[in-house]
Amino acid sequence: MKKLLLVFMVLYSFSIIHSQDLGGWKFSGQVQLRSELDGRDFSDRTHPLTFASLRTRLGVEKSVSENLKFFVQFQDSRVFGQEGSPTTNIKNIDLYQGYITLQKPFDLDFNVQAGRFEILYGTERFFGVSGWSYIGRSFDGVRLSILPECWDLDLFALTLNESVNYINAPLPSIYPIPQNATPSHSIYGFYKKNKISDASKFDLTGFFEIDRRDVLPDTNALEVLTLGVTYYGNYGDFSTVVEAGYQLGSRAGKDVSAYLISISGNYKTGITTLGLGADILSGTDTNKTDKFNSYLTTYGTNHKFYGYMDYFPSNTQGLGLNDFYFKASLNPVDSKFNFALDVHHFMSNQSTTDDKDTFGQEIDLTIKYNFIKGTTITWGGSLFFPGDLMKTIYSPREDLAYWSYLMITANL
Repeated sequence: MKKLLLVFMVLYSFSIIHSQDLGGWKFSGQVQLRSELDGRDFSDRTHPLTFASLRTRLGVEKSVSENLKFFVQFQDSRVFGQEGSPTTNIKNIDLYQGYITLQKPFDLDFNVQAGRFEILYGTERFFGVSGWSYIGRSFDGVRLSILPECWDLDLFALTLNESVNYINAPLPSIYPIPQNATPSHSIYGFYKKNKISDASKFDLTGFFEIDRRDVLPDTNALEVLTLGVTYYGNYGDFSTVVEAGYQLGSRAGKDVSAYLISISGNYKTGITTLGLGADILSGTDTNKTDKFNSYLTTYGTNHKFYGYMDYFPSNTQGLGLNDFYFKASLNPVDSKFNFALDVHHFMSNQSTTDDKDTFGQEIDLTIKYNFIKGTTITWGGSLFFPGDLMKTIYSPREDLAYWSYLMITANL
């Protein structure tokens, strides 16, 4: 393994010096380094925590012919100091992506991608790569792109968890394997792009998630269908994105019926862009214990939408989320800097038994500096003013929360 990595490093260095495309070989790399100051515990009596994370990726792509290509990408993800000693090897290098793509096999107008790969669709509200994370997100499976240049439909099948060990030699002692010993967890879905006009388009997303573990007699742990639609409109200086999602099925033996609604509008004037929006994630009524009405954003890139401090949706306590926000950005002409300000007012979609429904307000300030092509330096600072719900969840802590980071992202 070490020799293989050394070969990739040498080839990569050679490609940077000479060219990024050597006879069909393409090399890519990324380093993301971020330090964080974490005071998100709502207590002025504790010292803020400090973390530094590092994500390093190295990839190689080869087009064997016009009908076949492969891509391999290794990743090392770590938090500084996690080894516990400078002489400890945590053996943290993993295959982040590794797949082949068959283009128009049998002269049919579709492509096949198989292996381990990222899935990024639309705004990433339903399916995203979670690029903010120092680990990221990739899936094992297969994806078919049908009529990619006109119909533009993707079909995919993914395996999230397979707990039964691979059977190399079919010994009689292995069989039969009990049905309850094969709790595989899978996703089957589609994504379709649709163009209405030059000014508007919409996407359709759907996926069925099934976790085959038994939680009740003849009941799987999870059988949920998620359907989503995203509309994009561009009308001169004004643009809008409207998204809606619905989940139905069963979760841990309870019937699922949940929804998501998102509406945002942006107006660009000169070097400034102003925006207003609302995200509504349904919650479960605390008096209805036999139903599950909380919309779960399991595979979305949540950091993009629900505040950069990442309290949500994980802190909703099943009550859902109503997020009303204002955004402003400034992009000076001929400047390497750009600035952004986000202000959120968070409420629960369902009230608690004692009628509490306010999580609080969050302010996010972000400054980006384009150091050189492909490399950015980003600073972010955030404040959270807790409401009655957040004070209860983090009780007895109820002070102002804060968080800050400095990040360098270099793409080679």
